[in-house]
Order: sequence, then C-alpha cells, then structure tokens
Amino acid sequence: MFKGLFRYNQGYTFIELLVAITILGIVVTPFLALFSGSFLSIKNAGDQSTAINLCRGQMETVKSLGCSAVSDLSPSENGSILIEDNIPGFPGFRRATNIKPFIFSCENQPSLELEVLLIEISVTWNRQNSERSVTLSGYLSCR
Repeated sequence: MFKGLFRYNQGYTFIELLVAITILGIVVTPFLALFSGSFLSIKNAGDQSTAINLCRGQMETVKSLGCSAVSDLSPSENGSILIEDNIPGFPGFRRATNIKPFIFSCENQPSLELEVLLIEISVTWNRQNSERSVTLSGYLSCR
C-alpha cells in the first residue's frame, strides 16, 4: 500500500545541500552580529558601573574623614589632587581625587561665612582604543 510513496530513495543532491546551508548562513549571521554587539555593550556597561562604584567608594571615604582631615589634605587655595594609578583589584582603572576649598559669605552679614570643600572624583579607563571617564562631584560643609 505504501510502496508507491517511497519509490524515490535517492536523497538530496549536492546543490540542494549547498543552497540549504547558504540560506541557513544568511539567516544566522545577523544573530551572531547581534550577540557580539550585545556582549560589547554589556562589557562597557560593566566597566562604567565599576567606575561609578569606585567614585562612590572614594567619595564616602573622603567624607568619612571629616572636614578637618580633608582640609589638611588641601592646604593651598588651588586644592589638592590625589591620583591613584593602580587601584587594588581593578587593573586598568585610574582614579583622581581633587579637593578645592571655597568660602561663602553674605554681603549683609560678613560674620556668616561658610567654608565648603568641593570634592571631585574622576575614574578613567581604556576600552576599544579610547579613554573613557566618569566624574562624581560632591560638597563637604565645614562648621
């Protein structure tokens, strides 16, 4: 009864296999490009998150020292810059901490002066032949 259906058992020709593999390659290539592009995006986002966390950690460290200890770090009016080239556990990242003092006063009442320290922390790293950076700024009030 089924002998007529399976009469031609010759298989596929070489040309049919080549066409099938070519079509498969054309369909799969955009997906591979999508995966490689997404991998680079994830890597860049991870580096940026690491840099932001390094900035936040340094900001908390500087603020926890208190105003008097931080003021001692920046004795001049121009402030001071601390540059760390090798951050332990984070190769390729470089951090710079800049502390600048400011004094705000009121024109009507000169006795009301407020000393404020501007803390700027920048983290730089190299990725894909370009230098990238993240900067975090904050103020510390001294009374």
